[in-house]
Amino acid sequence: MKSSHKKYIIIITFYIYQALALWSGHAAAGSSGIVDKYRFPSTVELPAIAQQFEQKRGWTKPDKTEHHLPYSFNYGLRMALPAPLRNNFDFSGGFDKWTNLPIVKTECFVPVKAWPDKTIFFTPRINLTGRNESYSLGAGVRQLITSEMMIGFHTFYDWNRPRRFDGDYLREAGVGVEFSALPGHFSDLTVSANAYFPINTREEIRNNGVSMVKESLPGGGDARISLLLPPIISWLDLRLDASAHRYVGRNSNISGYRTALSVNSRDGMFNMTVDQGEDSRLGRNYGVTAGIRMAFDWNALLDARNPFSAPYHYSSTQHYNRKIRNSLFSKVNRKYDLPEDRFEQRSTLMASVMGDTVTFTGGFPNLPYSTLTVQVSQSPWQDYSEITTDDNGAYYGTISLPPGVCRLRVLHKPSGRVTEPKTVVITKPGIPSESDHNSSSADM
Repeated sequence: MKSSHKKYIIIITFYIYQALALWSGHAAAGSSGIVDKYRFPSTVELPAIAQQFEQKRGWTKPDKTEHHLPYSFNYGLRMALPAPLRNNFDFSGGFDKWTNLPIVKTECFVPVKAWPDKTIFFTPRINLTGRNESYSLGAGVRQLITSEMMIGFHTFYDWNRPRRFDGDYLREAGVGVEFSALPGHFSDLTVSANAYFPINTREEIRNNGVSMVKESLPGGGDARISLLLPPIISWLDLRLDASAHRYVGRNSNISGYRTALSVNSRDGMFNMTVDQGEDSRLGRNYGVTAGIRMAFDWNALLDARNPFSAPYHYSSTQHYNRKIRNSLFSKVNRKYDLPEDRFEQRSTLMASVMGDTVTFTGGFPNLPYSTLTVQVSQSPWQDYSEITTDDNGAYYGTISLPPGVCRLRVLHKPSGRVTEPKTVVITKPGIPSESDHNSSSADM
């Protein structure tokens, strides 16, 4: 058999194995991890030289219940796209067997109109996980103000809600500004900042009408600065990154910062990052990550030669040939999928008995000057009287009931909000009530 036929048979067998592995679940959560970079060496990440204006993407451990498409699918899809979209397009997909739902994440930077010194762009994004679905649409403009400086402005609008939920989306809008420059000495500087503004609040009555849950996206802002240091070692790039954020809601206050030093070899083989940060939810954290990336050549393997090599050929001149115009087409740096701010309000009822008189008090937050219905039940519930809340939603009243065991609750009929029922015991005259007995015991 000819060597070319052997090569095609090996490659076809390899991809058949990948398809079977995905079907059986063995290719689950590691599709974007280190293992795939060895299985698909042609998809190695760009070195620091090519990533200098590209947003750094974090990595989160995927859920073991999720099955993902192999990274080769993403790579092949990129190759089929036009050149302006190819370097700023991300797609991943899979299936969550617990929720029995497909999961999809796609994000891209679409230059709508470009001039030599300016570009207008859109930034659509879709993220469907096993729990939530979120959509985002952004637009902006970038302008070169000199041959060494660029400034940009963008705005965005986000929608977020749980999967299989028919209620309203939580919505937020935001604006951002960015600045990039080549300050000299073969370094580069990028600064960006974003502000987030919640648009709506979603209200839902839970716990059989007792609780009113209000949800919204938090407001706040974040900022980031990235500096590629002047060359200290001719074959290494050193980059400093710093970021800070604060997102505030009615019941949440999330703030933190992060600093990092990244070291990358210009041939793309070695990379290391040392970072330190603090978050109000997770506390202080430190991290050190390092990796080695190598390209793999099938032809060299079939010819009994070493198939591994550096992904790129090192050239000391690459570091000095950077153009600020490249930043016109880099991804927007902003935060997606902010955590929801949740606030729960419960309607309250307290009651005491003195003879045949029941005194009750409580409150319905956010229902000022509202008419409430007092209901009693010895089976079934019956309307007894009406009362009105004050400017704070509080109420107070008294009713007289015949001897016996009775349940009492207060209801706001227009909204369906209700208090938890209270059981009261009305005794016959001359027999101390349960509340009187408790009071006497407390005095003793």
